[in-house]
Amino acid sequence: MIELFRIDERLIHGQVAISWAKTLKITHIILINDEIVHNEMQILTLQMAVPSGVKFLIKDIEKGVQLLKDPRICDIRLMVVVSNPLDALRIAKGCKNISAINLGNYGLFPSKDGKIKEELASTIRVNDVELQALRNLDQMGIELKAQLTPDSAKKNINQLIKEV
Repeated sequence: MIELFRIDERLIHGQVAISWAKTLKITHIILINDEIVHNEMQILTLQMAVPSGVKFLIKDIEKGVQLLKDPRICDIRLMVVVSNPLDALRIAKGCKNISAINLGNYGLFPSKDGKIKEELASTIRVNDVELQALRNLDQMGIELKAQLTPDSAKKNINQLIKEV
């Protein structure tokens, strides 16, 4: 069962690997990303951040969606990590068992195109395309919340994107 579906541009790091995995008793982490699946150096680096005893997979979006549709995932405690809202939307469209998405750190790096990003929370900034992806997720009935760690306050992103 998907215990946590998280958008975090830093992917696997201390907050994800230690606090969330420990609190939610995660047994498997699946990182879904079309680029990283082909980058051996980045894969090795990410593997080092995964807590011992937690199984770690990296899949492209197509194979990730197939895996998330597999009924056997109901028997494991799964965390899904993606790097951006556009990937999250593609996955949610292909896999109907996603009810909530946690937004970690996203959009804090300067935009490559120089455009100003909309600040939804202190750790979340999105451009127009990313904001539309979040709105599409909201329209699909998916709960969107910003929460860095399990013990930090939650921020309702569904409400914030309606106000922007």
